[in-house]
Amino acid sequence: MTGDLPNAHGALPIGRRIAGQGCHGAMPQATGGGVRAAAPAHAPRIRFVYFPSTDGGERRMACHQHLVRAEVLLARVLAACAAGLRPMAPALDHAAEARAMVQPPRELFHAATLEYRRWFDADGSARVQPLTQEALAEQLTLVDGLSMEDARHRAAHRSHALPTADQAWLIDRRNTPLPQRPLNQAEFHALAGAIDGAWQTCPGSSHGERANRQIALRVAAMLGGLLDEYTAAPFQVEALAQAFAQRHLVHLRQIIESSRQAEASSGVLLTGPKAWFAAKAARMHAEHQIGLCMSPSAFPTLRLTTRPVIAVVGGRLRTFVHGWHRGTPRAEVAFTALG
Repeated sequence: MTGDLPNAHGALPIGRRIAGQGCHGAMPQATGGGVRAAAPAHAPRIRFVYFPSTDGGERRMACHQHLVRAEVLLARVLAACAAGLRPMAPALDHAAEARAMVQPPRELFHAATLEYRRWFDADGSARVQPLTQEALAEQLTLVDGLSMEDARHRAAHRSHALPTADQAWLIDRRNTPLPQRPLNQAEFHALAGAIDGAWQTCPGSSHGERANRQIALRVAAMLGGLLDEYTAAPFQVEALAQAFAQRHLVHLRQIIESSRQAEASSGVLLTGPKAWFAAKAARMHAEHQIGLCMSPSAFPTLRLTTRPVIAVVGGRLRTFVHGWHRGTPRAEVAFTALG
């Protein structure tokens, strides 16, 4: 993924820095207790071009601050990818992490509230981990006799319970060493702000500044290709936002194609109905993400075709004209690339 990224240090390829050279050559530290070790030596690195501090004055210093911040956060993103972790979660902030990790006092909630049931058993004993949305919904159906639809709605909107995947990611992130720790919402936007700042303080009047802008464009596109969930472009610079959005859309389409292939290859007689339904659910989820990505309100620059398009959405045939579902007042998205 990062093999074709331009690098400011040709003599030292990405991931081949010598330990002890500069601030990026730290030797991996061994850890115990089941905690992951530091970033592996083969993890790729992205490097920008730096300038003499006396050349350009305060503008150069501001540019260097943005570049250093971007390199540090990008190193964490790539190290998390190399370790097989989800590298970023733009929808999860520090508050979500606290809700998943910090147990509140028992006296803060009444025993009948969902927050109490999320953290404590019926006998008042604390849970090792809070219930997820799926587990809390299952308890509501078994204990309170609610329908699954009503139970899921209550778990999602009347408690701070998180989906299972998000809660597992937050717990795993807390237990990951800092050099490999994935980025949450605040850190993701800090990375985007650093890349924006590097672009704005490098006007492109020299070879080094043009190289930095090229690296920034490729990095923005790379970030769009790492997110499986629809994420609005976090960049203020239009060129960076376009690079992110275009690669993000291509990546979501690739997920759909992969899900279709898995759905076709996982026949019911070969691997059972669960594999087939899982592949179909993954494809439908990816199609929904494509719809969000191609929404005119989200990306006005991505225009849909004006010809009528017929697509299967939610198991029904629907007709779309210029991205709007014919016969309904609300916007629907035409999946022109899905047919």
